[in-house]
Amino acid sequence: MQTTDVCIIGAGPAGATLSHFLSKQNIAHLLLDKSAFPRDKVCGDGITVDVLNVLKRISPALQEKFVGEAGMLPSWGFCFHASNGRELRYDFSRGGFKYAPFFTSRRLHLDDFLVRNLPEGSGTFIQNARVTSLSRDTGGVEVQYRTPSGEAQVRAKLVVGAEGEKPIVTRHLGLPHYREKRHLIGALRVYYKNVQGFHEGNHLEFFFDKKLLPGYFWAFPLSENEANVGLGMVSSEISKRKVNLKKALEEIIKTHPRISSMFAEAEPMETPQGWGLPIITPEREIAGERYALIGDAAGMIEPFTGKGIGPGMMSARICAEYIQEALEKKAYNLKPYEAHMYRYYKSEIKAGYRLQKTLKYPLMLNAVVGLSNLGPFKRWSHQKMVREWNKWM
Repeated sequence: MQTTDVCIIGAGPAGATLSHFLSKQNIAHLLLDKSAFPRDKVCGDGITVDVLNVLKRISPALQEKFVGEAGMLPSWGFCFHASNGRELRYDFSRGGFKYAPFFTSRRLHLDDFLVRNLPEGSGTFIQNARVTSLSRDTGGVEVQYRTPSGEAQVRAKLVVGAEGEKPIVTRHLGLPHYREKRHLIGALRVYYKNVQGFHEGNHLEFFFDKKLLPGYFWAFPLSENEANVGLGMVSSEISKRKVNLKKALEEIIKTHPRISSMFAEAEPMETPQGWGLPIITPEREIAGERYALIGDAAGMIEPFTGKGIGPGMMSARICAEYIQEALEKKAYNLKPYEAHMYRYYKSEIKAGYRLQKTLKYPLMLNAVVGLSNLGPFKRWSHQKMVREWNKWM
């Protein structure tokens, strides 16, 4: 039987990021994923400034390599389109940034970039490895998995679940899988070609239409004249209003004045792909004796915009610190990591849920967009974001 310090289940952005940090700390670990890379993952494909921060913390050279990677499209801003037609647009092309504060990239490319650049040494990455059982005792955690070569098993001091929204670690350890509809966003994604009318700075576009509220529609430009297009809504509202997301997506593309013009010559490249986004809530237990959850497995999704890649990678960075401490002290309860995460995102959680509530009330949302557009406030918020992001980047 193999032995290691840490077994990470799932090699998406969170799992791969944790592997990068454990390698920096010379901590022996095994990274398992059920798929062979490169592989697709349904996502909005928006990459925010916190991703660039984590890449820099791994290595400035890795951050620079990411920026120059084919398929990574720099985005210099974003725009919220209110239901009354007003828009709140922020452009950071003159913010003095070395790199754009946002990027877009198919998850096919992003995830492959992260695993392709894993350093050699203390970590081992095994693809096509499907976990079949997982058990925990006072001495560690035993993981059995199946590869095309056959069955294998590993004994680790700690296990980290980075498998996404579908539970593996929680299920096998008999932990509660927190899946309340009010803390889950249902979403659809479709890749399109030839979407027109994006800002020259490749801005991320969010549309809040009366027919969709309390949901929203997004259109993010990608490289090669492609776009990630989709919509999301809190699952409790989907059930309450009996919303058919596929029909809602088709209708807004046809009937919304601004969106329909963008899609006049557009062609879908796939059928709509659906998935669930677990939202950050302190009610979810994400760590305990000899285990921790990161990324979507820990519900690291921002409540208002559905941002998940950045919080997922940040959770991996913070988890790595507590793993190192646990191994040094030989005290394997990772509950302090959970406390740190919810303390770290406390203000963002509160703000996200407040903004999420405004989506139920079009007049309130329109008022927020209107007030945010006032010259003095917009200049202040723009400068604040520039200051904060420059510290991060």
